[in-house]
Amino acid sequence: MDDNRCQIIGLVGFIIAGLIFVAAGIKFGDPLTISGSVVWIVSCLVWMIPFVRSKKD
Repeated sequence: MDDNRCQIIGLVGFIIAGLIFVAAGIKFGDPLTISGSVVWIVSCLVWMIPFVRSKKD
C-alpha cells in the first residue's frame, strides 16, 4: 500500500469521526461541537483533494 492510499484511508477515518461528533452535538444540542465538527470535515475534504486529483492523472 502506497503513502497516498494510507493518507486517504486516514482522512476518511477523520471524516467519519467528524460525522460522529456532529451527531453527538445534535443529540446534546451543542452548536459549538456541531460547528467545530463541520469545520473539521470540510478541512479533511480539502486536504484530500490533492490525493484524489493525483490518482486521476
